[in-house]
Amino acid sequence: MSIPVPPVPAFPPVPFTLTSVKGLRAAGVRAGIKPSGNPDVALLVSDGPMTCAGLFTQNHFAAAPVLLSRRHLAATGGLVRAVVVNSGNANACTGVQGEHDALEMCQRVAAAVGCPVEQVLVCSTGVIGVKLPMEKVRAGIDAAIAALSTDVEAGRQFLSAIMTTDAFPKEAGVRVGDATMAGVCKGAGMIQPDMATMLAFVATDVDVGADTLRAVMARIANTSFNAVHVDTHTSTNDTFLLLTTRKVPAPADWEQRLEPVARRLAWLIARDGEGATKVTTVRVLGASSDAVAKRIARHVAASALVRTALFGNDPNWGRFVSQVGNVAEVKAPQKLLCRLQGIEVFRAGEPTPFDRAAASKAMAREDVSLEIVLDEGQGHAVLMTSDLGYRYVQVNAEYTT
Repeated sequence: MSIPVPPVPAFPPVPFTLTSVKGLRAAGVRAGIKPSGNPDVALLVSDGPMTCAGLFTQNHFAAAPVLLSRRHLAATGGLVRAVVVNSGNANACTGVQGEHDALEMCQRVAAAVGCPVEQVLVCSTGVIGVKLPMEKVRAGIDAAIAALSTDVEAGRQFLSAIMTTDAFPKEAGVRVGDATMAGVCKGAGMIQPDMATMLAFVATDVDVGADTLRAVMARIANTSFNAVHVDTHTSTNDTFLLLTTRKVPAPADWEQRLEPVARRLAWLIARDGEGATKVTTVRVLGASSDAVAKRIARHVAASALVRTALFGNDPNWGRFVSQVGNVAEVKAPQKLLCRLQGIEVFRAGEPTPFDRAAASKAMAREDVSLEIVLDEGQGHAVLMTSDLGYRYVQVNAEYTT
């Protein structure tokens, strides 16, 4: 049987990338870690210590680079000079040797940049349970140091070097007066909204302190990287870093301008989704609390039956509504309202008349809206999820073979 391959979406490059942020240089090089020969070592360096907030996986098998980066952030109080990343190998479940290798990566960068080792963070992504080929990693770090540049393309080379199963690059950016906000991320599978669901690096040059940055990061993650779902599987390496070089006075609305950058990156992850054809935004309103609304949204988004219906453009409201009924905290299901692409399909315990052909046609788009409205309180939540089609199984069945 021939598996249909969805066309790769084409998104025009954004005008701003990480190196558009004042004080940042970047590089991405080929070190031979990936069998494909694609770029696999990335480096981001500031001309002085940056303020950084980090959010990491909650997986109990957190990879060595995650453990080390957590310690470094705690030791410096959020001061970072550089971030080094390798792709093609997760350095996860690699024991004591993996910890030594992650530290050596930081030490090599610190020596070249001229900063304390604690001011270097490290990220890895790729296959779990394989030791890093350190000879290649060392050569890659040296090459990346030599290639550091403020050129816009250097930011894109950084992005290219962090990608694994991504079908397309994921970047977003905006300029607000003199301030720049730009971000890149990688992720297409092993995506569950339990922080951070991928590798993501969002940088700005606004002048704010560490406490402010940490508070803003938590709010932004809640509507972006903690609100995206692909396959109910959080990785061992998930990392989201929010950095600022503090070069520019912060505009009053800088958080409101930064949040859409992160949300766009999260949407792109769901759009990739290893064979996905669309992103469905699940909105839950009127729940007894925000926490309950989030549980409802996750129940709906994680359902294979829901996601295959989305893939097939099937307005099968029964799958959506019945999954809401699997959440124990829902007390008044008879008051539930369900809308699909703005079309009311269910209200007060029974279906409402609608044109199924028109609804199916409305679903055949990149952006789909599924709205669940209860009458139990003021709780609300939003979650982005990819659809589930043939290609997802093929990609993941053949991942290491």
